[in-house]
Amino acid sequence: MAFSSKLACLALALAAAAALVAPCAAQNSAQDNFVNLHNAAREAVGLGQVHWDDNVAAYAQSYAAQRQGDCALKHSTNRPYGENIYMGPAGKAWSAADAVGLWVDEKQYYDHASNTCSAPADKSCGHYTQIVWRDSTAIGCARVDCSNGGVFIICSYNPPGNVLQIAQASYNQKMAYSSEVACLALALAAAAAVTPCEGETWQQDVLDAHNAARAAVGVGKAHWENKVAAYAQSYARQRQGDCKLKHSDKSDRPNYGENISRSTNKNFSVSAAVGRWLKEKQYYHHDTNSCSAPEGKSCGHYTQVVWRKSTAIGCARVVCDNNRGVFVTCNYNPPGNYRGQSPY
Repeated sequence: MAFSSKLACLALALAAAAALVAPCAAQNSAQDNFVNLHNAAREAVGLGQVHWDDNVAAYAQSYAAQRQGDCALKHSTNRPYGENIYMGPAGKAWSAADAVGLWVDEKQYYDHASNTCSAPADKSCGHYTQIVWRDSTAIGCARVDCSNGGVFIICSYNPPGNVLQIAQASYNQKMAYSSEVACLALALAAAAAVTPCEGETWQQDVLDAHNAARAAVGVGKAHWENKVAAYAQSYARQRQGDCKLKHSDKSDRPNYGENISRSTNKNFSVSAAVGRWLKEKQYYHHDTNSCSAPEGKSCGHYTQVVWRKSTAIGCARVVCDNNRGVFVTCNYNPPGNYRGQSPY
């Protein structure tokens, strides 16, 4: 079978699998998590968002399957797309956040002013610059559990980034650095057939999305707290009948901050809600601690996500209004958004 036919078949298989696992995807799809993590890094440097492409994902899935037997940290050959790979050793259910987080950590070595990389010998900048490559707007990723107990993760990008000798590298349209940096790969991988949830819990995915946004502005990680999540779940149930975009009563709420969202899309996930909140970053001006959001918009959801002292979170999601919508809430302890204070 020709490669194009195989790719089309894989894309169709991915679409069918997504349909079969709609209940899982409704909580939070692995696709959304990959996309949200990439977009958090891109938004931090003023870039537009990427979107998921099933054809690109089909290629990533095809190559991930080839690595299932050995988990080798090895790039595909003759690939039509840009590519980042990751391999995690046996003993942990390595996730999208582990892979993308490691790639984004390379930002510390990349000097945007000179478009150069100061990474040590065993590190690189190429994974990060691929993520923030302006023209790479379509992504597709895959994760497999390998036969040796490890995990292999791959993300492919279209159009590819890290193109040498083209005056459009990275996010300020300069030439990319050296080919050695561009081709270095970091990662350990896993195998076993890829499933839409890829072994990740939706709670971890939501936490990862928060922490990606916090890391982008130099704020420490938040952690999941069951007590906070229990309150979020309790209030979400109150909105199950009407789906109203209404905050919990402060007189009944513990000393928690709160972000809420709703959608008529029954597949609307908690991560999708977090993605909405993070879009408010464009309106927030940290130097003046002010917000220029237009009427009907705000900055408060974003500033709560990145509020330095809000280190414990818990979220919940309910299908509401006779299955006509979805309500999402996240609570934060201690609360953020104190008037006159900067989030970080």
